[in-house]
Amino acid sequence: MIIFNQDVVNNFFYILLSIFLVFFLVEKRFIRGICTKMITFLSLSGAMILCMLSPIYMKPYCIHDLRMIPFVLGIMYAGPYMGLALFLSLLAGRTFIYQWSWTSFVIYGLIYILTVAALKLFRFDAMKSRKRIFFSVCLFTIHSIAAASIATVMTEFRVDGSYILNFILLPSVGMLFFTYICEILVKQVQVKHTLMKIEKMEVLSQLAASISHEVKNPLTVIKGFLRLLHQEHLSSEKKLEYLSIASSELNRAEDIINDYLTFAKPYPEVIEEISVGAHLQKLMEIIGPMSHQHSVKIEAGIEEAVIKGNARTFQQAFLNLMKNAVEAMPKGGTLTIRTVRERGHVCISISDTGVGMTKSQKRRLGEPYFSTKESGTGLGLLISYRIIEAMNGKIGVTSSVGQGTEFRITFPTAD
Repeated sequence: MIIFNQDVVNNFFYILLSIFLVFFLVEKRFIRGICTKMITFLSLSGAMILCMLSPIYMKPYCIHDLRMIPFVLGIMYAGPYMGLALFLSLLAGRTFIYQWSWTSFVIYGLIYILTVAALKLFRFDAMKSRKRIFFSVCLFTIHSIAAASIATVMTEFRVDGSYILNFILLPSVGMLFFTYICEILVKQVQVKHTLMKIEKMEVLSQLAASISHEVKNPLTVIKGFLRLLHQEHLSSEKKLEYLSIASSELNRAEDIINDYLTFAKPYPEVIEEISVGAHLQKLMEIIGPMSHQHSVKIEAGIEEAVIKGNARTFQQAFLNLMKNAVEAMPKGGTLTIRTVRERGHVCISISDTGVGMTKSQKRRLGEPYFSTKESGTGLGLLISYRIIEAMNGKIGVTSSVGQGTEFRITFPTAD
């Protein structure tokens, strides 16, 4: 009387391992499309063959193991075509390990037909988890009884009480366990995909609201000054002043839209060699008036290096970082820009002596709509992060409240 021995444990382990392997790869999205089906087929086929190599019960007319469980699970969760492939794999494995058996061919052929028909008849895909588990146990019990009946008709095999206990009731309990595991894993994958969709919709709604808010401000200003232009007895100097302000607001709206486009697509179309020193010197000249206005002193220690990327997006990324550094020093301070070459890389350091950040603020750097500035949207820093990552750069941040912040960006050199 077998009930539970080492071979039963081995069979359970092989089947459980194959199930977790498939769901792990699918859930982590390491495999997609046709690869998913191929991995599913190989995993379940491997489980069936390993079960056959560790038989629970052997007699002249009966070699019994739990190979039928992964076979039926494959039909239930991967469809009839997968079931047909597993059916052929099962027959090939059975013939190679033992020998050809017409009894096995008839039994598993009937199981395949009954399973496919039952899945369509009872609409397995539309069932809830509990009904699926109950359905699988009932179906598997019918399969076990049918297999035993065919074996008694086609061979001299006889069914006794021990067989009913070990190879009809026990496998049905095993089917309940494995279907329950599959349902938990399927639900986990579905929940993860649902959460990803919700997060995407949340980002889209926030992005739409942010675009509306940011673009609405300059458009409101433009609308106001265009109305003022309709005033009678307005001097030509005032008209020119109003038109100049309206034009500058249009440029601001264009810059905002360009920032959002960069956020959506940071990957440069044109890749070229960039002189780090020359571009940083140019950026320091651009940021000069702003730093002077904030009483910020700029110190530089530039070591020349050449990297690959897009010059325009490189300037945009580091201009955002420099502006943030200057704005972090409202009472004045020092902006330090340094570059150091080491082992095929160049490290660009941008540090300030400003207000600094807490650990929780530092962890959120690069998130959409997070900013330490009252009127900031956080998109400038997010764009910088995405541009740097698109150029194979790495970002490190060190910050202490009241002592300042340092950004360290490392790029591989072009040589």
